[in-house]
Amino acid sequence: MIDLLERIGPYLGIAAFLGLAILAFLIIQQAREVRRLREWAGRAPERADEAATAAAAAAEARGEEAETPEEEAVAEPGEPSRWDRLRDRLAGPFGELDRRMPMDPRYLIAVLAAVLIAVGVLTSGFGLLGGDDDGGGGGGGKRGADQERVEVAVLNATQVEEGPVPIEAVSGLAGRVASEVIKPISGFKVGTEETASSGFEETTIMFEPEAEAEAEDLARAVASELGETAVTPMINEVRELSSGAPVALVIGQDDAEF
Repeated sequence: MIDLLERIGPYLGIAAFLGLAILAFLIIQQAREVRRLREWAGRAPERADEAATAAAAAAEARGEEAETPEEEAVAEPGEPSRWDRLRDRLAGPFGELDRRMPMDPRYLIAVLAAVLIAVGVLTSGFGLLGGDDDGGGGGGGKRGADQERVEVAVLNATQVEEGPVPIEAVSGLAGRVASEVIKPISGFKVGTEETASSGFEETTIMFEPEAEAEAEDLARAVASELGETAVTPMINEVRELSSGAPVALVIGQDDAEF
């Protein structure tokens, strides 16, 4: 259930955001149309004529002459500022754009900015871009962290080959050691979990030439669980089972009862 929610969560978030964006657009459009209707009603010629006629009739009934509005004194215009010149220059194109568009251009710019912010949040928070190989959300950061951790192959070499009847390796030991010993260690991740081709008497950590320091770090980290562990260069038998991991933890017979 949790995996399902992680997979569909980003898409549900986008669908909800688009629904809210459409609803906001419709509300803005409605408000814009109401504003246009109010402006049109205030500028309607018949309403202006009716108001003038009513004012003249009221004045005549009172025996007075209809008052005419006095001319307002026009102030001498000063030197326009740079902002005023820019505003006057943009007034024409912006007014034409405002007249042609179904919504206020300022609202459109705000919606586009919100969309860009939402896309940025979704792609980083939900991991829609750069997801992990399983397609789960948030996998980009996890995969990047995994790439910085050293991969460790865990091989079960507890089989005993001496005597007339060989004793097989302890079942499930590699997985148990991987989950209880390797996974809790910071800086390392579990790679392949296999049964070695032959048994080892003692648990050993093997490394590729470029990973000796990491192998030493792993030996110190597992000392509390597996005791002091030898660190040696990787042999071909182990390399073939390690699937490219630079470090391999080979569980020997001394840790068969882990």
